[in-house]
Amino acid sequence: MSRPAAFLDRDGTMNVDVGYLSRLEELELYPYTADAIRLLRRAGFAVVVVTNQGGIGRRMITAPFVERLHEEIARRLDAAGAHVDGWYSCPHHPAALEPTLRVADCRCRKPAPGMIEDAARDLDLDPSRSWVVGDKWLDVDLGHAVGARSILVRTGWGAEQEAARPAGQRVEAICDSLAAAVALILGTSGRVNAQARR
Repeated sequence: MSRPAAFLDRDGTMNVDVGYLSRLEELELYPYTADAIRLLRRAGFAVVVVTNQGGIGRRMITAPFVERLHEEIARRLDAAGAHVDGWYSCPHHPAALEPTLRVADCRCRKPAPGMIEDAARDLDLDPSRSWVVGDKWLDVDLGHAVGARSILVRTGWGAEQEAARPAGQRVEAICDSLAAAVALILGTSGRVNAQARR
């Protein structure tokens, strides 16, 4: 059976959002990020990072830098016993300066489902048993686009997004942080598993 996953936004969810993160020195993981990921994996969830990186197309950062940055985050997390199963990023932007990356209707730029579809195929994951966690409504909408449940966190842009919630915006939960979101995910999954064993 395909595994459930937690699809995590990066900036503002796992690490402090500094705008377009362009130097390794600017990287600051939240103190609970490693613990949250370790708990998810212990409970049987794959952990996958899905992040829009339109700054590549806008020539504010480079694709090799994003790759180095993800290697550094992975190194820090692995040292804490918190392995990430996959890293997926979208370099496209409707206003990209790089012509090949100027895409108005991209299949992978959140909230479009492409990154999760690719991860599900590559890692044998079941989006319908999964969660998406992020600090923007586009993360929430990404989850709904693939049949997953979604959580908005109040870190990063989350508090501002909550205050300007669009009419009719659906979300399974709003939590203070990734740590609180993981506690909710694990509590909900535990109840579902217990009911399935009855």
